[in-house]
Amino acid sequence: MSRGAIRSWRAAALLLATLLLLPAVPADADPAPVPAGELTIDQLSRAVEDARHVAEAAEQRYTGAAEQLAERERASAAAAAEADRERGRAAEAEAAAARVVGEQYRSGGLGPVARLVLADRPEEFLDRQLQATRRARTAADVLRDLREARNRLVLRSELALQARQSAADAARDAQQALDRARAAEARTEQLLASASAEQLGLLERRESALAERVGEQLPRTGAFGPGGGPSAAGRRAIGFALAQRGKPYRWGGTGPDAFDCSGLTSRAWQAAGTGIPRTSQAQWAALHRVALRDLRPGDLVIYHADAGHVALYVGGGTVVHAPHTGAVVELAPLTMLPVLGAVRPDPDAPADG
Repeated sequence: MSRGAIRSWRAAALLLATLLLLPAVPADADPAPVPAGELTIDQLSRAVEDARHVAEAAEQRYTGAAEQLAERERASAAAAAEADRERGRAAEAEAAAARVVGEQYRSGGLGPVARLVLADRPEEFLDRQLQATRRARTAADVLRDLREARNRLVLRSELALQARQSAADAARDAQQALDRARAAEARTEQLLASASAEQLGLLERRESALAERVGEQLPRTGAFGPGGGPSAAGRRAIGFALAQRGKPYRWGGTGPDAFDCSGLTSRAWQAAGTGIPRTSQAQWAALHRVALRDLRPGDLVIYHADAGHVALYVGGGTVVHAPHTGAVVELAPLTMLPVLGAVRPDPDAPADG
């Protein structure tokens, strides 16, 4: 965690009114955390980091679930509209079939041979019989169309029902992720509220020293990339991300005034002319993976086993990212959190100089 993150903790501890913006944690939720005053500095740091990780991972899942919900609702509406159109076509086929049945009923009576013998003008009768034969073929077509229309209606209705159920599932998943994120943020704020000024000061000094030590060592080790340049698009993405420093973190934010972690990386690469998935989990799943030893500026660094956080690598062992609620877009050591891996949005693009 960075100096800015620790300062944001102190602000959060003093501004407990922000808790009023969150719904109450359900009665069956996890027990309240142990007060910070009963924890060592190591335990407090880990507890806060764990709670923030749970919150951010849940926020990313919620963002993905909300996008999926919107897509499934559109699919449900389209399926329902198609079912309505199919219902209309089936009604038209039924009406046509009813007309054919009525005509057949009205043309009943003597058989065709008897009617030919008794006809005053046999040639006219033969013409009518030819027309009747044609109508019979038309009737068969109408009945076939009716059967097909009914089958299509059943299929479209089933698809519409499945689409509605899929949308309902996505809505449930989104709500569960939302509840989990809110509960985790509430636990974080409770920890910070119970921390003493001395504890917060120790955390700040400890994290600042760690950040400085890592920042000094990484460029010398070369452990995270050979120091090559970014691609042309990567350079533009870095420029965009760096220009957002100081803007606040906001859950679901994609700019221009606030960002969440994947909102920053997706918008940075969008500004560079390359569209990438919206969430950190989707970026990890969809983009080309690169070994950390091959990391180049512009690549995305993914954190935690659940891919719950993402940052944009700017070189020299440093990333730019939107950390968490209460913090701002900032630079940080690449190893600020457990690294899962790295991905490259433009794997085929050469380094730009």
